[in-house]
Parts: sequence; structure tokens; C-alpha cells
Amino acid sequence: MTGTLRCKFSISAAISVLFFFYSLLILLPGSSLLMDGDTFWHILTGQWILDHGQFPTVDFYSYTAVGRRWISGEWLSEIFLALAFKFGGWRGVVILSAIACATVVSILCSYLLQNVRFSLAVGWAAITAFAMGPHYLARPHLFSYILMLLWLIVLLNAYDRKDFRPPIITLAILMILWCNLHGSFTLGLIMLYVFGGIACYEKIVQQNYIGFRQILIAMLVVSASALINPYGIYPALLTLEVAKLNYIMQHIPEWQSPNFQIYKLHLYLLVGLFATMIGFGIRLRGPRLVLFCMFMFLGLSHARGLVMFFLITPIILAQPVAKLSEFWGTAITDRSSNAAGLADPILSYLQKHLVLIPAMCLAGAAFATTLSWARIDVGPPEEIAPKSAVDFVKQNGITGNVFNSFSFAGYLMFRGIPTFIDSRSPPYSDNFMQNYNGAVNLVDINKAFQLLDEYKVNWVILHPTIEPLAVALARNKFWDEVYSDKYSVVFVRRP
Repeated sequence: MTGTLRCKFSISAAISVLFFFYSLLILLPGSSLLMDGDTFWHILTGQWILDHGQFPTVDFYSYTAVGRRWISGEWLSEIFLALAFKFGGWRGVVILSAIACATVVSILCSYLLQNVRFSLAVGWAAITAFAMGPHYLARPHLFSYILMLLWLIVLLNAYDRKDFRPPIITLAILMILWCNLHGSFTLGLIMLYVFGGIACYEKIVQQNYIGFRQILIAMLVVSASALINPYGIYPALLTLEVAKLNYIMQHIPEWQSPNFQIYKLHLYLLVGLFATMIGFGIRLRGPRLVLFCMFMFLGLSHARGLVMFFLITPIILAQPVAKLSEFWGTAITDRSSNAAGLADPILSYLQKHLVLIPAMCLAGAAFATTLSWARIDVGPPEEIAPKSAVDFVKQNGITGNVFNSFSFAGYLMFRGIPTFIDSRSPPYSDNFMQNYNGAVNLVDINKAFQLLDEYKVNWVILHPTIEPLAVALARNKFWDEVYSDKYSVVFVRRP
């Protein structure tokens, strides 16, 4: 296959995978992409930015931290979500999120197809897509995964040319987008410094000081582009600020170490990956080795880090795997399509139908969207969106300060109710989070009721079965249970 035909095949395959995987996501039962309460306040923040034409700098969602410094470092992603909700309701949010997830898998599969044999590329991309399943949620991190893959691919392609010259314009554009879409852009800078640092060392050893200077300038320019956002350097410093919130980091599930007792699949994949690398003798050197170790550390430290580890590992390992033998290398070569067909009839068929396959996948995506049109507008489930309970509160004129379950916070914000606490950090401190957890889990019943008195809480909304404070309030003579269902319970302080 000629270089032009090889490029056409990669584009055709990427488009096909995008529409195919989108179809699978859109057909998932329930509101699978809307299972996180953070989606509410991300949409709300995007709407606020569009309505006011400015960016938030202080908290106005809670009554316990109102006026404290808080920025929207993911403002561009939040605008995308807000526009999707404005023009398409929950359908729009689900479709946008499904497209983002499918784009991640499409980029991954396209890169693998350019480096390893067809069957391995497709299988590896499918396993990775499956491993990322818990993080298919309508949140800004989906957009960051797209940029993370593109960023790493650009850096690896530049490094593998043996004369590392970072494409300044490309990296600067990606960084400007990334630093306005998601706070993980600092990881991108670290990746750049790993590649740049190793390349600079090589240039010094070679006494190529002109090349050293070019790399250094590129790193400085790309780093400076990370400041092109509404808040300047503060989003970068925010990463360090959040890292210091030890108690909060330990009690937010996605920042806790992976629980392999619950997610055994991830354990099997992790063991399988290391067994494969050892068994086949896959060797990593230079920046590939450093990044593999760095993301492995993140993956074993944080649940979200493990998802990123599974995401970037195929990109890091693709070329080392291809170099193991001709068998593992890509079958998309300059050989004739007939010769390729002898090796892989499926690949040969796909190469001969570069337009038909994507068109069929597009038709399938349109059919899947139509088939699920009514269902995907249902919205988030009541486990995180207690609509009936909040409707009751509104209809009965219950007002004043609320003490809320952590998982209900996003929906309360969405309904215009100032929260006691929510998932943003900052503006909340470690001490505040510790006091909240102590109260809701009834570590000390006296301190729990003192906290309610201290913040002049007038009503409480909690999960009826999993939060011990709900049981204590039901037995307390100063509180009345006014509403209850299987998802939530509401208490009101007696006059």
C-alpha cells in the first residue's frame, strides 16, 4: 500500500471506530454517561459564564464557603456542556459525551494501526476502551483525554525522528486548548519536560548546543502558552494547592488508591500487562520508560490515574512491540493489497472499502441515536438527582440553610439551592471536610448536632439508608421527617 493509501486507511479506520464506539455508548442502558453529580455544576458554570460574559473568581454555589476564592479552570469544557444542554437537553449532553469518548478510542486505534498489526491494534484498543469504562462520564476530563493522547503522540513522533525538535506551534495550540479545558494540563507540561530534558542531555553529550538551545526555547514557549487562560498562572498553582488537601484527597473516591477488590478487572489487566511485557521481553528506554513509570505511579496512587495509565500505555508500548518481530509490526505496509490480503483477509477487505465501512458505521450511529432518542433525554438517576424530594421542598416552601449528602450537591446547585458542601476543592478546607464526614457518618453524635447548630441548618437531605446521620435525625425530637423515598429523606428543624 502506498503512503497515500496508508493515510487514507488510517483516516477511514479512525472514522469507523468513532461511529461504531459512539453507537455502543449511546445504546447503553440507563443514563450511563450521567451517573456523576458533578455534571450538574459543570453545566451550570458554563451557563453562568455565557450569561455573564465573565469567569468566576469566588464561590457563589454554597453558603458555607461563599465569597472564598474559586476559579473555573475547566471553563471551556463547561461551555461545551452548557451549549449541549441548552440546544439538546440531556440528549445533547449524552451525545456530546459519547462523541468525546468515541474520539478517544478512535485516536488510540488509529495510532496503533500505524504501528502494530491490525488484529493487535483493534484488540488492544477494545481492551483499553473497556478498562476506561468507569470514567465514561459527562465531565470535562473526557476532553482532556483527547488532548493527552494527541500530545503524547506528537511528542513521541518528534522524539522517534532521532533529532528531537518539538513542533512549537502544534504543542502551543494543544496546550492553550488543554489549559482551558481541564486542570490536567500540568501533566502535559511534565511530559514535555521529560522528553525535553532527555533530549537536552543527549544534545549536550553530542556537543550540539544549537539543538540544545532550540529545545530549550520550545519548552519555554510551550510553557508560556499554558498561561493563556483567564486566570494566568493560578490554574497551574491550583494543582499544588489541591495536592496539599490530604484529607479531601483521601476521601474523594477518584483520588483514592484503586480498590482492586471492587475493580478486579483492572487488577487482571494490570497483571496481564506486566506478564506480557516480561514474557515477550518488551524493553522501554528514554522518555518511554520515564513516562511509563510516572503513570504507573499515578495509576497505583489514584483511581483516575489508573485509567490514564491504561489509556497512554498502548501509545508508549506500540513501537517497542512492533520492533519485537515482523509478525507484530503493522500489516499496513507498501505491499500490494493482494499480498496483504493473503496475510489478513479482513484487513484486505477493509482496505478495499475505505468509504463504504465508515458510511455503514455512520448509518449505524444515526440508527442507534434514533433508537435511543427518548431514553437518553431522561436525565441523571435519582441516586444523584433527588428530583422528587427537591420538588417537595420547593412546593412546601422549605427554606433556609441545608445540610446535604455529598452526592446530592450537584443537583441542589442545579436547582438553585446553596449547598453545605459539594465536590469542588477548593473552596473547602481539609478541616471542613473532616467535620462534615464526622457528622454525616455520626462519628460523634454531639459534634454532629453542634455542626448543624453552628451553621444554622434548617433542613437536611440525605440518603435514607447509607448515611448514619439520617437515622439519628429520625430519632431526634428537634427534627421532623417530612419526606422520604428509596433515594432520599428530608428532615426539617422544629420551630
